This record gives sequence, structure tokens and C-alpha cells, in this order.
Amino acid sequence: MERVGSKDGMHESWRAPPLPVQVSRRNFEGLFVHALKPTGAFAQSLRDIGYDAEVFQEYYPLTVWRAALGVARRFACAGQPLEEANRALGLRYVEGFAQTLVGRIFATAAPLLGTERCLARLPMYLRAGREDMRMGVEAVGLRDWRVRVVDGDPLPDFVAGVVEGVLRHTRVDTRVEVLERQPSGYVLRVWWGEA
Repeated sequence: MERVGSKDGMHESWRAPPLPVQVSRRNFEGLFVHALKPTGAFAQSLRDIGYDAEVFQEYYPLTVWRAALGVARRFACAGQPLEEANRALGLRYVEGFAQTLVGRIFATAAPLLGTERCLARLPMYLRAGREDMRMGVEAVGLRDWRVRVVDGDPLPDFVAGVVEGVLRHTRVDTRVEVLERQPSGYVLRVWWGEA
């Protein structure tokens, strides 16, 4: 006697739908509370898309994060091409994050860790802000690394700015270039000179 539903796709029907991607409030605080400090129409535009710095919320949907970056480009990077604006926001994000409690600890430790150890820790840092993204790092030469990111909603220039900003704290002259752009991720080249 065969039990109905025992093997005919039962696992598929009971699988919960994937949760929507969430972005930690720390991402918003680093960029908006500490770095950009929006007021007036800038702050109102952020409230209109679902982010209010005055209201505590632990996580926001990825759609709100992306919309907030769009607002930031419009107000803080007016006139810049999209890729340059995203990179500039990534750099500003790191500046703001360095003013948070966790960021101050990192900024103090970064020169002691050095560039390569900071690069090796990038996947962990990335997951603190977006758990859905995956990052792999590898050395391909002396002071020359590749960073591969799997991201269903890629923003490579923003992340390139973040990586550059993080590594500046190790006191080296860092360069980050987007080598590949795909719908599901990207590859960055990271290289630096002597301090």
C-alpha cells in the first residue's frame, strides 16, 4: 500500500518560500546618519521610500536600501555618472561606518592587521551587512587580488568603493577595478602599492 504524498514532491510543497533579502540598519547608519547627514528634501525623500533615521528598525528590505542609494545619488552625487556615483557612495559608506562603535574598532585594528588580512576578512564583513551575498577573495600576485561576488542584485561599483575605503584604513594606496559584470555577480581586481 502506497502512502499518498510520501515521495511525490512532498518536500517541494513543504519548502518555505525564500525570505526577502534584508539589509541591516548599520548599513543605513553608516551612510546616512554618519556620512551624508541628510536634511530637508534629502531626508524627506528617504522617508518617502521607507527609511527614517529617527525611527529605529533593525532591518530593511533590500528594495529600501537600493531606493535609498538612488536618493543619495540624486542629492549627494548630482551630475556624476552612475558608476562614479555608486563608487563615491561606497567610499562615503566606509567613512560613515568608521564613525560607529564597531567601525571605530575596525579602523583602529586595520593598520595592525594589514592589507592582506583585511582582504581575507572581507567576506565576513560583507555578510554583516547583507547575508545573501557571497564573496571569495584570492591572491593572484604580489599585492594583486581578485574579489568574486555572487549577488542577485549586483552593485559592483558601490562594493568597489567599499573595498577601496576599507583598505585605505590599512594605509596603502589601493586601487579597485571592476573586471567583470554579470547579472548575478561581478569580479573586482584589488591591487596596491607600498605604504
